[in-house]
Amino acid sequence: MSTTVVGCFDNQNDAAAVQQELISAGIDRNNVRMTAESGSSGSSTRRDDPGFWDSVKEAFGFADDDDRATYSEAARRGGIIVSVDSPDAAADEVVQIMRRHNAVDLDSRSAQWRSEGWTGHAAAGQRTRQQAQPARATQHAEGAEAIPVVEEQLRVGKRAVQNGGVRLYSRVTETPVEEQVNLREERVTVDRRPVDRPIGDADRAFQERTIEATEMAEEAVVAKEARVVEEVVVNKEAGQRTETVRDTVRRTDVDVESLPGQRAGDRTASSAGMSYDDFATELVSDTRYQGRDWDTMESDVRSTFQQRYPQGRWDDSRDAIRQGYERMRLRNRSGAE
Repeated sequence: MSTTVVGCFDNQNDAAAVQQELISAGIDRNNVRMTAESGSSGSSTRRDDPGFWDSVKEAFGFADDDDRATYSEAARRGGIIVSVDSPDAAADEVVQIMRRHNAVDLDSRSAQWRSEGWTGHAAAGQRTRQQAQPARATQHAEGAEAIPVVEEQLRVGKRAVQNGGVRLYSRVTETPVEEQVNLREERVTVDRRPVDRPIGDADRAFQERTIEATEMAEEAVVAKEARVVEEVVVNKEAGQRTETVRDTVRRTDVDVESLPGQRAGDRTASSAGMSYDDFATELVSDTRYQGRDWDTMESDVRSTFQQRYPQGRWDDSRDAIRQGYERMRLRNRSGAE
C-alpha cells in the first residue's frame, strides 16, 4: 500500500532540497514529481502537465477540480508543487522532510487569496483538505477513513430591543378669565338759568353762533400675548450593565482504542513490554504535566519514555501515547465534573 504526499513550496531552492533529501532517504527518483519551468531536468514537470495534476487529484481521492485549482493557483503565483509516492511506512518521514524545508499551508494561503478576491474553481462548496499533521503538506492514504472532531463555539452578540419609553402629547385648552378695569366716561349737560343784566361786548348780541360739546368715553380693549411659561424636556440617559450568558456547547470526541496486531507501533510497544494506557495514566497523574498541553510537554515525555522503555521507538509510539494521554485526561475531567 502506498501513500501520496503533496506539498507546496514558495521557492525552487526549498523544493529542490526536498527532492534531493527524499532521494537520499531511499525514495525512488521516479516517484518524486515537481512542477518547474519548461526545460527543467530530472523528475520535474511543466506546470501545465495534465498528468501531474491528475496525480495531485488522486492524492485526495476527489473527482472534481477544486484542489487542482488551488494548487494551480499556487503554481501560478510562483509556488513549486512536489508530489511524492512513498510506501506507507515512509510517509511520516516524507512529511517531516517537507516540514524541514518550509512546506506551505495551502488552506491558510488559499483563504488569504479568497480574501483578496480569488474565487477558486467554484464559488460555492468549499472543502477542507487533509493536512499531513503540522507538516503543512497534504497526505491521504489509500483506504483511509476520517472521523471529524466537531466542536461548537459560543458566540454572544448584541441586538437592540424596545424596552418601553415615554410619549408626549400637546393639546390646547381654553380657560375663562376676567379682569377689572376703570373706564372714564363724559356726559354733556345743558342748563338754562335766568339772568337779568345789561348786554355787554362779550354777549355778541344778535349774532348766530354754534357751540358743540363732544362726549368722550373709554372702552375696554382686549389684547392677547402668548408667552412660554414652562418646557417639558424629553431626554435619555444611557448606562451599561454586564450580563452573564450561560449555554452549553457540544463537541465530538473521538476515542482511539489500539487493537492488538493492527499497527506497527503496537507491535513495537509489545516487544518493549509497555502499555500505552499505563504510560498515559502515569502522565496524567504526574504533577509535572498538569495544566500543560502536548506541544509544551512532548520533549519531556519523550525523555521519560526513552528512559522507561529503552527498546521502544518514540516515532512509532508518539501518536498512540498522545491519544492515550488525551483520552485519560478527558476521562478524569469528566469524572471530576
